[in-house]
Amino acid sequence: MNLKIKVTELQEMNLAAVMSLGIANVEPSYSILIDWAKTKRLFPKENVKMLSVYHDSFKVTPPDKVRIHACMLLDEPLKKQEGEVFPETIEAGKFIIGSGEVTLHDFEQCWVSLFLWMKENNYAVRKVFPFEIYHTNFKEHPEGKMLVDFCIPIH
Repeated sequence: MNLKIKVTELQEMNLAAVMSLGIANVEPSYSILIDWAKTKRLFPKENVKMLSVYHDSFKVTPPDKVRIHACMLLDEPLKKQEGEVFPETIEAGKFIIGSGEVTLHDFEQCWVSLFLWMKENNYAVRKVFPFEIYHTNFKEHPEGKMLVDFCIPIH
């Protein structure tokens, strides 16, 4: 696991989201989101970005109770909730971004490393939820790897 870390400004992101309660329900939430996106002709498409937005910390919330939103980046904001799919926005601002090719097994260590780097470099977390942006699908890689940006909102 080798993350490239940078601090950068990100623009506001408009998302379509499906809430999952517990880590085990994330994949079914993505299935609901992708089925919805297919009806809108938003999936499959070139450069579709999927995200996971973490509304709880695994440090204080049991894995079966963590709220994670399975999301898709949209060009235009979603106007209203459609079934289980609802609009979500990530505010523009400064973020620590750790980028790398990782397996699902590496995720926890990636987050730990980034939060340590944040503390060592005297940054503080902003009141925006951390998230991951997936640039590739681990199911399409022979070693189960994917390109991921781990994003922490900071001051």
